[in-house]
Amino acid sequence: MNSLFLILILSTLFSAEFKSQRQYVIEQQLHAPCCWGGIIAEHDSPLANSIKMVVKAIVADEFDRGKINSALQITYENENIHDYSQKHITENMTDTEIVEFFVGIHGEKIRALPENTGLGWVAWKLPTFVLVLSLIIAMVIINKFRSIPQKSVNIGDISNFKKVDDEMKKMGI
Repeated sequence: MNSLFLILILSTLFSAEFKSQRQYVIEQQLHAPCCWGGIIAEHDSPLANSIKMVVKAIVADEFDRGKINSALQITYENENIHDYSQKHITENMTDTEIVEFFVGIHGEKIRALPENTGLGWVAWKLPTFVLVLSLIIAMVIINKFRSIPQKSVNIGDISNFKKVDDEMKKMGI
C-alpha cells in the first residue's frame, strides 16, 4: 500500500511541468488566441499549450533555434513562420521583445496588459486617479456633515415619544 502511494506521488512529480519565473511572467502577458478569454498561463487549450512550448524554447538557458522553429511549426503549421522567426527571434531577448514577437503574429489582441502609452497609459493611471478623487470627495462630504449644527431635543418632543410608547404598550407591541 505504501509503495503504491509512493509510486503515485513520484509519477505526479515527474509528470509535473516546471516553469521558470520568466516564462510564467511572459505567459501572463499574453491572451490565449483560441478564445481570447484568458491568459495563456491559465489556459489548457492545444494552441495555448503550443505557445507555452514556444515561450519555453525562447527563454531556455541554451538558445536553440532548431527547437524554437520546431515549436513554431507545431504551433502555427505555417512555413512562413520560419522567415518571421529568423528576423525577430534573437538570443537573449527581453520579455517585451518576446511579447512583441507574438503581437506581430496575432496582433494587439494577444497583449493581455495594455501598453503604457496613449490609451494604455489612461488604463494604467485611471484607477489611481479615481481612488484619489473618491478619497477627496469622501473627505469633503465628511467635513460638510461635521459642520452641520446639531439640533437640540426639546422636552416636548420626548413627551410625544412617551405617548407613542404608551399607545404601543396598550396595543401589545
